[in-house]
Amino acid sequence: MKLFNYRKSYEKGSLKVEDIGNNPMDFFVKWFNQADEYRDIIEPNAMTLSTIGKLDYPESRIVLLKEIKKRSLVFYTNYNSNKAISIKKNNKVCASFYWPPLERQVIFRGEAHKIREKESDDYFQSRPFESQASAIVSNQSQEILNYDQLLDKLEKFIALNKNKKLERPNNWGGIEVSVDQIEFWQGRKNRLHNRILCSYLNNSWNYKILSP
Repeated sequence: MKLFNYRKSYEKGSLKVEDIGNNPMDFFVKWFNQADEYRDIIEPNAMTLSTIGKLDYPESRIVLLKEIKKRSLVFYTNYNSNKAISIKKNNKVCASFYWPPLERQVIFRGEAHKIREKESDDYFQSRPFESQASAIVSNQSQEILNYDQLLDKLEKFIALNKNKKLERPNNWGGIEVSVDQIEFWQGRKNRLHNRILCSYLNNSWNYKILSP
């Protein structure tokens, strides 16, 4: 199956170093807010997280960004999941966002680590009851016999605990990616896209313009 004729002309924007300003994280928040306001982008916080997994193969999956800090990104997961186990072995990760309607991509590089338990507790309590229950009953990444069995397990758990305040399980919580590199990509006509690489060195951000 050849896809030679799958082509799109990118003509919705442009990007210059001056646009980013002194702090690329602030500029990312600006782009994120624009994506959030765009009705055709259903989940602007959908983030592709890449780690180095078993046998040193790269592994990528979508997670949901839940917090943007001064120089870091936070998402939540089961600490026994494949991604968390990979991070424990090698905490160097890549995270990226792609917003097709805006013809924009942002790629982050950094080191991942668990957040403080209090932060994980606070977020867990902010989740809907059913989501809390799912985090407790699901052994993420582990093999199951069938999906109906998992649903039955969840229904029974909810029936037994529907009037209780659920506590965050110890094997579930937040992971924070401390960012040391950001690349902003804006699609342009004739494939001459704008690419600006921002690297955090010696307590300051340094910029490079990259050829597409």
